[in-house]
Amino acid sequence: MGRWVMGRGVVRSICVLAAVGLLAVTAGPGAAQPKLKPVGFAMPTTPPNLVHIPVWVAQDAGIFAKYGIEAKIFTFEGGPSALRALIGGGGQINVAAPGIPPFVAALAQGSELKAIGTYAVRHPVAMVAQAEIQRCEDLRGKKIGTPGGTGAYSEVMARGMLQSCGLTPRDVSYVNISTAARVPALATNQIDAIVLHVDQVYEAVKAKSSLHILGHMAQVLPRGWYAAYVTTGDQIRDDPKLLENVVMALVEANRFIYQNRDKTIDIGVKYTKFSRDIVEKTYDDLARIGIWPVNEGLTPDLVTAGIETEVALGTINATIKPTYEQAVQWGFLRAAITKLGRWTGDARWH
Repeated sequence: MGRWVMGRGVVRSICVLAAVGLLAVTAGPGAAQPKLKPVGFAMPTTPPNLVHIPVWVAQDAGIFAKYGIEAKIFTFEGGPSALRALIGGGGQINVAAPGIPPFVAALAQGSELKAIGTYAVRHPVAMVAQAEIQRCEDLRGKKIGTPGGTGAYSEVMARGMLQSCGLTPRDVSYVNISTAARVPALATNQIDAIVLHVDQVYEAVKAKSSLHILGHMAQVLPRGWYAAYVTTGDQIRDDPKLLENVVMALVEANRFIYQNRDKTIDIGVKYTKFSRDIVEKTYDDLARIGIWPVNEGLTPDLVTAGIETEVALGTINATIKPTYEQAVQWGFLRAAITKLGRWTGDARWH
């Protein structure tokens, strides 16, 4: 009996010592950190605009690391190129962030893709034109810059502007330029008009004061859908938990942006390469309208309206337009909002 009691005490002591030793190893200053999983992101502009900044915010603010993610961010010349990198990148790209036109077109052609989140639903762009172009009708015969070519976001937005006044792409000349050359091409009269992001609008007017906004695309296409984080069916099947963490991190990044103006502007200056005054004004404009979603963002009504807009613009045929269920994998966003809680109390939050 005594031997049994003695043995149990020894075992208990050994267990306690082992537990203490384990805590010392895991909590000590030299403790090994959990291995991060690499996730490749294909972003649609080089360099990014401020509206695209959530991925870089999640990286620099440590949000990705919090969820066990090592982000590898690649930038491309337009949404179609980013989407092609996802589809044919040999596994290097896990998530692409194209504008909606190439994504919806790929869905209509049978690609197994899903939107799992978004960094903006409303169109955060405007068409900027030379001084002599005062009305949409004045675009006839003019040169319009289209980074990424036909079917890319900028071209489809230009098409939307033309359509609003009864014109078509046949009535203008498209000039395919790099994303980085958008403002210089406008400032030096290589093109007459182009769809620009807010930060580029400020840069363009700074470079040439006679330039002006011909129309805000959120007003021209009020039911449009701007962009999404997109992945493949294979990625969803292979590692759904990883994608759930990705979406959780990106929702947190959107929220961080509203809570940390100065830090977000620092990150914006670092990656967009715009001057601080331009980034500050752009941040204030985008934050004021709640451009970055803090909840699901991709609700059925917004997505369905966006797809109908693409039909109206001719991006896809009405007979093969995707349904909401075909376009969106809702589960990751639902899990994120369930865990993080819903933001309310402000008309901007969506």
